[in-house]
Amino acid sequence: MKTDYITSDPTLPPYLVLPQFLLNLDVRFTAKEVYAILLDMVLNSEVAQTDQQGRRYLAFYNKIIAEIIDRTPSTVAQSLRELEDVGLVEKKLIALHTPYHIYIKLPIVENEP
Repeated sequence: MKTDYITSDPTLPPYLVLPQFLLNLDVRFTAKEVYAILLDMVLNSEVAQTDQQGRRYLAFYNKIIAEIIDRTPSTVAQSLRELEDVGLVEKKLIALHTPYHIYIKLPIVENEP
């Protein structure tokens, strides 16, 4: 891999944003990685769709994310369960033999008085 120094006007390669709230979250790193990918997809991708309430979601099979992170679909499923358990992901089954609708959530930032 060729490298170069960062200057005052860098050209950044494609990257994922890892939200700071994930750093202290009690989930495996793979779940954090999956969340970062899902967040990027729902915010910056043409594959994201919008439901009748205006909420954006993704419809995909675990195999797609598994290929991106070089893991198995069952690892992705486990990561999604972890993210569901902490409230950052909500899966809705619309019909049999179709992908789940995956809603990616953000934590609510409460204003301290």
